[in-house]
Amino acid sequence: GTFQSVNGVVNSNYNALTAKLNQRLGKGLTSLVSFTWSKAIDDGSGLRPSQFTNGSPLNFYDFSSNRGLSDFNVSRRFVASVLYELPFGKGKSGVVNRLIGGWQLGSIITMADGTPINVGNIGDVTNSENSSLPDATGISPVPSNQTAQQFWNIAAFNSTNPALNFRYGTTARNVLFTPGTVNWDFSMIKNTNITERQRLQFRFEAYNFANHPNWLPPATNINAPATFGVITSAKTMRVIQVALKYSF
Repeated sequence: GTFQSVNGVVNSNYNALTAKLNQRLGKGLTSLVSFTWSKAIDDGSGLRPSQFTNGSPLNFYDFSSNRGLSDFNVSRRFVASVLYELPFGKGKSGVVNRLIGGWQLGSIITMADGTPINVGNIGDVTNSENSSLPDATGISPVPSNQTAQQFWNIAAFNSTNPALNFRYGTTARNVLFTPGTVNWDFSMIKNTNITERQRLQFRFEAYNFANHPNWLPPATNINAPATFGVITSAKTMRVIQVALKYSF
């Protein structure tokens, strides 16, 4: 049978360049813009892997062969948030101010690269109680014209080489990248003071306001060429919610 041995033998490093621009509240405007350019490398990213990662070494006799991009690595990430209080209704009569005053607009824009992911294993073809990866052919796994129907290039891998029956494949860990994220959240808020102690707040909030499709990872099974690299589903599309709150 098999047994699990847990040892603290992995090594990791993280390097990043970060930049931030912060506009504190002035003339009703508050904003924060940040950008991170980073790289995380390790021999293993977690004891319990996620759905799309492999928690075991690619080669039990050579842990260094597992060194690659961390499962959680995001090379570039840009986030911008803005909150603006519209300059309407101020200095007007109470009735006019309640109608057109107290409005706030908010937005959060996020753009991020995808995370690394393993090519699907080809099973324990070496009878070593460890699933193997295919051979790398030297062709780029990213097609020249990347689409949802061909997000990865299957020609970059070879799972039929007879030599794979007695050695591990030459494909490295985490050589594929999942689709990135482009998301815009939007909010519209109106605060209305009824009396000194009573307040009414209306909120309109939309997540993924542009209804932009953020794809889930495609299939990684190299032994199923018809579905390999084909995207079939997306993350949550536009969600809108409306709320009314009375405070007293």
